[in-house]
Amino acid sequence: MRIGELAKKVGINPKTLRYWEEIGVLPPPPRDSSGYRVYSEEYIHMCIFIKKAKTLGLKLEEIREIINLWLGGNKPCDRVKSIIREKIKTIDEVIEELRRRKTLLERLLEESNKNSRWYICPLIESIE
Repeated sequence: MRIGELAKKVGINPKTLRYWEEIGVLPPPPRDSSGYRVYSEEYIHMCIFIKKAKTLGLKLEEIREIINLWLGGNKPCDRVKSIIREKIKTIDEVIEELRRRKTLLERLLEESNKNSRWYICPLIESIE
């Protein structure tokens, strides 16, 4: 199948496929005698995998690494687990930072009218 057909089957733009190929997320497909890319069914599965991995927050570099492991005949599941653990840790850190920020903002609102020594606005100036 050609690029337009593959793009339609997996629900992405042909430019996205070319980009993924350019940065090595997808291996370059063989070309026919006219120079057109010819994609096998395997590309459908790889593209669906890429879309799902992106939905989980994996970066294209991480996805490239996983696909290259797979193409090299290795099972990439251990690496996928490692990446997922890293994502969970990052999410937990972001959640904690957002909780701290929320607490600070709530405190600022509660204390905003208690002191008039501020020049511009105590909501910002009282941050330590």
